[in-house]
Amino acid sequence: MHVPTRADLREHLDELLVSRGAPLVIAHRGTTLGSFPDNTLRSAVGALRSGADVVETDVIRSVDGEYFLFHTGYERKLFGTETDVRTMTAAELDSQIFRWQGGRATPGVERLDTFLHGLPDTWVNIDRSWGLWPGLLDHLAGSGSTERILLKSPPKDEPLRALAEHRVPFLYFPIVRTAEELRKVASFEGINMIGAELLASSPDDDFADPALVAEVRQSYPLVVMNALNLENGSVLYLGADDETSVLEDPDLGWGRLLEAGASAIQTDWPHLLRDYLAAKGLH
Repeated sequence: MHVPTRADLREHLDELLVSRGAPLVIAHRGTTLGSFPDNTLRSAVGALRSGADVVETDVIRSVDGEYFLFHTGYERKLFGTETDVRTMTAAELDSQIFRWQGGRATPGVERLDTFLHGLPDTWVNIDRSWGLWPGLLDHLAGSGSTERILLKSPPKDEPLRALAEHRVPFLYFPIVRTAEELRKVASFEGINMIGAELLASSPDDDFADPALVAEVRQSYPLVVMNALNLENGSVLYLGADDETSVLEDPDLGWGRLLEAGASAIQTDWPHLLRDYLAAKGLH
């Protein structure tokens, strides 16, 4: 099997950035409007047709070792069960029925391979998977998709070691809240670090400082900022979020992320963000 070099994978990323322009639009779990459940091939198609450049998704492993797309904690909402999907077999995951989404009672949690093979040209940001490394990394290495995979994780030692020691230099960015966390990740030899997802919940946080953000952007091509409004109420970047953008003024939400230095924005509203960027002459 051909193992791509860092330069090979960086070249693919450069092509994406040049062809799509900055900032990239990253669709959170696809686009879940209408009958499309999140973390599915359908939601990814919806996101791409809404103007997304990258589709973010979450990965789990069945109890018998197969990989699926799902965000744990949503079992009751989506399937009406309290059972953790990670305790289910692949056959049980295949047979789950979404409670209201999915259209025509379409069954099944989406398999990772079905997703990747169904969208052979789509860039995919894999989230919430670091607990499955290095097994998942081996699986991805054999999937034929390495040139369009973006991995991310918090700055935890175990997944960082797994990534650094893997034969494939996957494109990777950490999720960090402090400059020290960023320095820690950068110090790991063998990691193909292409940027970072920067968090700032208050003006006192490190990456609320535009000068620090500018330093990151000078060093790496990808500065990701997150416009999501999470159910737990976490403030991801100074309240510059989707709700503010949609309900008040996009200049107060997405616009502030642009001013802060984002070269990629993750959103639940890719079509509205795309329209906003177009109106700004950015796409």
